Amino acid sequence: MNDSNHALALQSALEHHQAGRLAQAEEIYRQILQVDPDHPDALHLLGMLAHQIGQNEIAAKLINRAIQANPQHPFFHSTLGAVYQALNRLEDAVVSYRTAITLKPDYAEAHNNLGSTLKNQGKLDEAITNCQQALIFNPDFAEAHYNLGAIFGARENLGEAIACYRQAIALKPDFADAHYNLGTILRLQDHLDEAAASFQKALAIKPAYIEAYNNLGAILNEQEKSEEAEICFRNAIGHNPNFAEAYNNLGIALTHQEKSDEAVTCYQRALAIKPDYAEAYSNLGNTLRELGKLDEAIACCQKALALKPGYAEAYNNLGNALKDQEKLDEAAICYRKAIEFSPDYAEAHNNLGATLNDQEKPEEAVGYYQKAIALNPNFNEAHGNLGNAFCATGKMNEAIACYRTSIKIKPGKAHSNLIFALDMAAGFDTPTLQQERKNWGEIHAVPLTAKQFPHANTPAPDRRLRIGYVSADFRRHSATTAFGAMLVKFDRDLFEVFAYSNSPKEDDYTQLFQQNVTAWRKIVGLSDDAVAEMVREDGIDILVDLSGHTAGNRLLVFARKPAPVQVTAWGCPSGTGMPAMDALFADPVVIPPEEKQFYTEQVRYLPNLVGFFSPETFPAVGALPTLSAKTITFGSFNRLNKISKESFDLWTRVLAAIPDSRLILKSREFDNPVTKERISRHFVDAGIASERVVILGKTPWHEHMNAFNLVDITLDPFPQGGGVTALEGLIMGVPIVALRWPTFGGRASASILTTLGLTDWIAETQEQYLGIAIQKAQDLEALANLRQDLRNRFTASPIGNAALYVKAVESAYRQLWQEWCKRHSNSSSMTAIP
Repeated sequence: MNDSNHALALQSALEHHQAGRLAQAEEIYRQILQVDPDHPDALHLLGMLAHQIGQNEIAAKLINRAIQANPQHPFFHSTLGAVYQALNRLEDAVVSYRTAITLKPDYAEAHNNLGSTLKNQGKLDEAITNCQQALIFNPDFAEAHYNLGAIFGARENLGEAIACYRQAIALKPDFADAHYNLGTILRLQDHLDEAAASFQKALAIKPAYIEAYNNLGAILNEQEKSEEAEICFRNAIGHNPNFAEAYNNLGIALTHQEKSDEAVTCYQRALAIKPDYAEAYSNLGNTLRELGKLDEAIACCQKALALKPGYAEAYNNLGNALKDQEKLDEAAICYRKAIEFSPDYAEAHNNLGATLNDQEKPEEAVGYYQKAIALNPNFNEAHGNLGNAFCATGKMNEAIACYRTSIKIKPGKAHSNLIFALDMAAGFDTPTLQQERKNWGEIHAVPLTAKQFPHANTPAPDRRLRIGYVSADFRRHSATTAFGAMLVKFDRDLFEVFAYSNSPKEDDYTQLFQQNVTAWRKIVGLSDDAVAEMVREDGIDILVDLSGHTAGNRLLVFARKPAPVQVTAWGCPSGTGMPAMDALFADPVVIPPEEKQFYTEQVRYLPNLVGFFSPETFPAVGALPTLSAKTITFGSFNRLNKISKESFDLWTRVLAAIPDSRLILKSREFDNPVTKERISRHFVDAGIASERVVILGKTPWHEHMNAFNLVDITLDPFPQGGGVTALEGLIMGVPIVALRWPTFGGRASASILTTLGLTDWIAETQEQYLGIAIQKAQDLEALANLRQDLRNRFTASPIGNAALYVKAVESAYRQLWQEWCKRHSNSSSMTAIP
């Protein structure tokens, strides 16, 4: 084959090569080399072909042979540099590119590639110089603009990086990698919509661009468009089933959709592909925590930290799991570690604040919430939690302002907290309080009416009914005092009871309820849709909410109307504000007939507001303390956030009116010395000697009950009354002075006293309250007689007779059911009770 034939053959091979017909090109290159083994162009081009198909070791040998045949060809050296770059032999690549530039100083491609290699070596200043040199020789060199953008990005000069990528795209609009990298930088600057647009352009050019799918999905996750994000991640996985990062991110999207079980499967798949994937372990731990699998969650977070010791997010997630286990000291250590490794980690500051709040250190918690907000002013959860801390210290107006800010940023849990705080603040009447509940219903519940379905329940008025109870408090909790009998004392011939537990915390009370109900369902971590479907499949006839707007409620399950009849009662039965809740159980004291009109639900009266449930054996009632102490002792064992400044001021007047009297305050919040000192100072500043106010902290239950034997009369707080604390005091023989407040929350104690026939202990004004306290404290004989009679009176009443109370409630259930059956024959089963 002569030189002319070589040239023709080489031209033919090049045409095949450029057209992508690599096999034909390779065959011709080899034919040339059979004739002329040292043909430099054939060696070089065959080496380039090997490089294209990933055979870089072979490529290096071929191109080195070409250079041996023609060492003065700059293009050969530049190509060899690219091969060495692919082999990660960066020093060799640098030598090759520099040789190419020595041979051809205006060789823009070699300058550009040298810049790219120097970037990979971390020599960013030299890299910038070489890319800029490439652009001097070729200002329209898109790849050089692109590489310069990558170098600026590595130096965190994001503005310059964006300008370079935009210039690369202007010169080469179909440059998919430039669109992708531009999106990456825009995302770092929180320009999420622009970043998403860049990733979408990259995908339009390169439909199988899995990294672009993954990053676009991550943005959609951040924008709370988790269903769209899910599509992106599934597309990425479709193109590469071994894409561990996409499985991890898909797990995050599914977690946002409350599809926790599916999310767990995704994280496990990511770990099967990439066993050292710390982020997937951390995320798996977080999701397992949401499912209530706390030990497994902790193990996953610890594994993440073993793989990545300074991983702040894993410390944060570990803290969350430990917090759920009530290991608050250990949780606080984890959050502090997260902050140590990532000082600007707003979530860790927020979570440490929440832990301090749970440790009865709300004053200290405030600082961490404020730091979280300073780091992220739109952190709605931190605003809400700051409200919780203010609420815990009795600063209700400040708490309400925080909740409103949180809601403005993003309607969510803070709205229920706002409702709770308004109930505890002075100055709001029933129409105002119920209107806020209706506002909540319009925002959160009414939009879910499309998820209501006709009910298949058999409309037989007298058949055995299935009652479902939904609560986050099937454990030792004040709420169980009011509803516990419904799960233990029900008529098994007429009713089946299903318990839907949303609490990750379980104890001996939990076991008691599990043993007595017909069926137990744990719904921690399940989506509202999933729980609603479970209720439908269980064939529940009457679904009862036991939480109201308190923590852990599942009111949005009720918004989907999974049962024909839905009731709210006992846990916090002051109205939900949503049309899907049919009835609210109350009595004429807490909701007078003239106020029924303000409630979304139909108010159904029971003979009395609550029954009393406790499997515990109460201590014996002691003698009236004043007979031995020679001084009257008042007391309040209520949570501190129930005791308003107005309550403290009135109690100060009571102590001032009875000079020898004293006051015992007892609550877990007083374990905090700062809180204890603040409350003590209030009385001292009002002229009450410090020794007359005894402040006690948390003790075991039996000791807590025994402490009532130190008290002659308890003083009910306002505007939120005592409730369970009032019940416990009464069963321990201690009567209570109560102010009938003009809203539901301030009437519970008045309701209890009315049922017990103790209406002479109910005041209508603060002046009457003061007068009753003085008058009752002076009649020691009557007080001593009442003390010895009060437990018998309590246990004989409808409050203390659990079987009698449950029977009354079951009669109300039957009435509601019969009304539904009657309507069912004429109208849709989804029609609300009128």
